[in-house]
Amino acid sequence: MQYRTHVTTTLAITLPLMVATNTLSFVSLGAVALGTVFPDIDEPHSWIGARTRGISDLIHAFFGHRGITHSLVGLTLAFLTVLLMTTLTPFNLMTGLFFVFGYGLHLIEDSFSKSGVKWLLPLTNKNYQFGNGFYYTTGGLIENFILLGAVIILLIEFKTLNLVNANLFDFNIPTIISELFIKVQILSEKIIKH
Repeated sequence: MQYRTHVTTTLAITLPLMVATNTLSFVSLGAVALGTVFPDIDEPHSWIGARTRGISDLIHAFFGHRGITHSLVGLTLAFLTVLLMTTLTPFNLMTGLFFVFGYGLHLIEDSFSKSGVKWLLPLTNKNYQFGNGFYYTTGGLIENFILLGAVIILLIEFKTLNLVNANLFDFNIPTIISELFIKVQILSEKIIKH
């Protein structure tokens, strides 16, 4: 799955949870978005891999793509790192948990791909797939439908959760962003009517 599909799908899943737990903020959105792209640090040509080339190249050389970072070991290491950071620094635990949540959702989303995920690496090299025969190929038509569906769900969430005027930064979202969401909503309603 490409980074934009990961981010959009993960935000569509996480946004209602953040609203329900009163944890919606720019920081929590950023943490979950970073968490959902982070497992692909093992691929130098991914969005995050291209921005961390030295580290990405090293991880890729030792483990390959969808190796250790796409396993329960990688998820556990991310969680332990968050716990260590919250113990030794003023890093916020909730922010770290959203990062780990995004990381876990990335693995679940990749489990619906034709390649699957090696959840139990290094114990076994077996790929596990969810979806019971319904799989996507990275960059393929089904992934594009998933992306479109996630965008539509996000637009619906913004409307139903009344997030256009949300207080994400401890002050109102800048007017230009609010207007952009309104224009996208109007455009999507016009498309749906035709």
